[in-house]
Amino acid sequence: MSAELICLGHGGLMNVEELLSEAELNAVKIELARAKATAQIMKPDLVVQFGNDHNSGFSLRLMPPFLIALRAKALGDFYTSQGEILVNETLGRALARHLHESGIDIATSYDALLDHGFTMALDKLFSGIGTCPTIPVFTNCGGDLRPPVRRSRALGEAVGRYFRKYHPDLKVLYLGSGGLSHDPPLPQFENSAPEVQERMISGATWTPESLAQRTRWVTETGREHGEGGGNLRSLNPDWDRWILKCLTDGDLEAIANLDDGAVIQMGGRGASEVRNWLAAFAALEAHGGGTYHLEHQFYRALPSWIMGFALVHARTERSAEMEAT
Repeated sequence: MSAELICLGHGGLMNVEELLSEAELNAVKIELARAKATAQIMKPDLVVQFGNDHNSGFSLRLMPPFLIALRAKALGDFYTSQGEILVNETLGRALARHLHESGIDIATSYDALLDHGFTMALDKLFSGIGTCPTIPVFTNCGGDLRPPVRRSRALGEAVGRYFRKYHPDLKVLYLGSGGLSHDPPLPQFENSAPEVQERMISGATWTPESLAQRTRWVTETGREHGEGGGNLRSLNPDWDRWILKCLTDGDLEAIANLDDGAVIQMGGRGASEVRNWLAAFAALEAHGGGTYHLEHQFYRALPSWIMGFALVHARTERSAEMEAT
């Protein structure tokens, strides 16, 4: 029943390297290379990825709290991969059935359009979206009326129990994508003008030109944020380190008990992506029969990338013991 976990940020500006200082960029590259090597050594049979969207492929016309993408395409925003994502449809369908039976109401899609909330991490760990079979598990982290944080723990636990019980010989990598504290320049529905609300409901039709325009705009926003300007909320390293300590201590309950409004108040609008981390750790914990072992963690506040960047590697206790032998 071996399983491993990698959680990391997925900020769109991670492919705009010139925004960082040489020291910042070198530190991040070392950590990403280490994580990629971890994935290569493991050679997972399956990646179960918990991620989200940024008003790119999902809209408020119909916003599920949770969704499994049974077939999916990558948008290719912020210089990430574009095209068909290698999805294990058979296991995805079986997992959806199990979640329904476990009291987790999850939607499914045979035509999901996923943005850098999924593809950035796949690119960094596997050099693309067609290398390792994946089950993308979407959570509404940025849209209106997000599910309570505790439901992400329940989701992750049900996922981990499924693979522990029905596929004990499968090498599963749980991949959590997003966070930690950051305040991306995205509108909030309740506070937006009617015309902005309508765009959030209708969704976008992306072209190479509109994707490039958004990249330029966010890049300049990141540059300004890194220089201490702009109107985005500052990063909160203290909150980020508290989240990491909870994960290190195995105190998932403390994160699950967070109120959505408090999360945004402490970490910014993008901090709601902590749901992806919580779900991934809950899955690993359930897969391991209630325990996991933290192997490595890294954290650095990167204002120019508009993110408190963290990267964590953990595994089930049993697989840690197997590695030692």
